[in-house]
Amino acid sequence: MHILFITTYFEPDSGAAAVRLSRLARGLIAQGHQITVLTTMPHYPVGKISDGYRGRFAIKENRDGMTVIRTWLWATTSPKISRKLISQISFMVTAMLRGLFFKRPDVIFIEGQPIFTNFAGVFISFIKRRPYLLNISDLWPQHLLSVGALTEKSRIYKMALWLVKRTYAWASAIVALSPAWAHTIRSLVSHPQKVSVIFNGVDLERFHPTIDPTPFLTQHQLPTDKHLITFIGTFATQYDFDTLFAVAGHFLMRHDVAFVFIGGGSQGEKVNTAHLPNLYKVAWVGHEDMPRAWAISTITIWAMRPAPLYEGTIPAKWFEATASGVPIVAAQTGIVAALIHEHGLGIVTPVGDVDGMIGGIARLLDDEALRDDCSQKARAYAEAHFSPTRVIGAYEALLKAIMR
Repeated sequence: MHILFITTYFEPDSGAAAVRLSRLARGLIAQGHQITVLTTMPHYPVGKISDGYRGRFAIKENRDGMTVIRTWLWATTSPKISRKLISQISFMVTAMLRGLFFKRPDVIFIEGQPIFTNFAGVFISFIKRRPYLLNISDLWPQHLLSVGALTEKSRIYKMALWLVKRTYAWASAIVALSPAWAHTIRSLVSHPQKVSVIFNGVDLERFHPTIDPTPFLTQHQLPTDKHLITFIGTFATQYDFDTLFAVAGHFLMRHDVAFVFIGGGSQGEKVNTAHLPNLYKVAWVGHEDMPRAWAISTITIWAMRPAPLYEGTIPAKWFEATASGVPIVAAQTGIVAALIHEHGLGIVTPVGDVDGMIGGIARLLDDEALRDDCSQKARAYAEAHFSPTRVIGAYEALLKAIMR
């Protein structure tokens, strides 16, 4: 089976989406399938096209048996939504142009976010007269409502939603990475049975609880005599950093505790260590270093912003945290909150509840037996549910079905 992947995110870019999609493509190659990838010039998360790719409209390369075709986009370091939209539209245009000259595949896999990549993929699907699987890792344009960029009465929002609904209708199969998103999508299509849920996976051999944290601590000049409370991943708009900083400020008087924020993104400027001497900031690290980043964590934390959309969000960090056996304190509602609570993976508090997060962290810090229990249960849950083999097999079955 010849599968065309169309995605904004792919290796060597960092970030959860690039890792997830690159792993899936490699897994399908291992099953004997032919993979062609249409993607951007490497630019994420720094917002600059990497050396060796600048000044090129398109470039073709072979990566371990995959044919990867990269097209130009206008990369930007700006956190402004307007600039990011221009960048996304630029890739949509170049992807459409380059896609005209592709050899016809058997089936097309479209990563549906951002929505402009979705539109490019659907255009190529029509030109090549091939069915497509639409992979939904976030709900757009609903995401723009949650960050206040648009309102439901906005003409732009209404037009974008109408277009997205058309891409849902024309898809031969739709995969949502969250049951809540699948529920929403089923309400928008005439054939809800074509919508499936496939949870993400994680490399259980690379992420595990017995990794030595010392090299990472030394490299980034982090304290070795303290419990480290970490936030790891993209500093995205869905996270409530005001709550996280208020929590960190409460622990200033505990000299055995420090907070470490590892990553980057649109809210990166908010992570200011000058105001919190117990807070350390580490710039974005490559995926190869992520297991060691998790290994330094006594506890990991995150806080979602109060928006209905985020009740269905499954943070990518959840998969790596559980595989690494790191206890979680999360201010979140919805599916992940229920799973953390039900399976004893950590402590869940209401969104915006600073005192609740403080209490949850303090409880885990002061109760080593509880902390160890959460760690063991987290790893066991990951082993039972997050196997990459399961994920690859589920996608392969769907792609074969729609090709037939």
